[in-house]
Amino acid sequence: MSFRSTTSPSVSAASAAAVLDPSDVPTVAARELALALKMLPAGKGLIIPREGISERDLRHVEQAFWQFSKRDRTRKSAVLLRFRSLIEACQSRRLLALLAGHGPEALVHALSAAATMRLNAKWGFNPHKLARAVSEALAGASVAGVGASVALAA
Repeated sequence: MSFRSTTSPSVSAASAAAVLDPSDVPTVAARELALALKMLPAGKGLIIPREGISERDLRHVEQAFWQFSKRDRTRKSAVLLRFRSLIEACQSRRLLALLAGHGPEALVHALSAAATMRLNAKWGFNPHKLARAVSEALAGASVAGVGASVALAA
């Protein structure tokens, strides 16, 4: 029994790398997620409410972002999928505690992690991995802050 390669010899390594994994949503910039968060109806911008966000509010954000953003359709879709998944993941107990305890600093790290972290289109973000990424970023920021204050004191 012989096995044949299913790829033709003319397929280059660059085109093979360009094949998308359908279970993973492309990465976006954290500022695009922050823009989507700012588009929440009055009183909810730049915070993620503990009680969650209604479907109506999410639809408002999607419509506003789709109209405002000049990016291509794929990029807009990736931002909005990541935004929805971030909102869902932020309802987990660990992320709620991090956001409540560290405020805007934790939110910035959550947006940054959500922009680049692997996102399964069907299941969303893994809330434990997202919480761990935010915790590690907060710990790194506090260590860097201590190092900077020690350097300034010397």
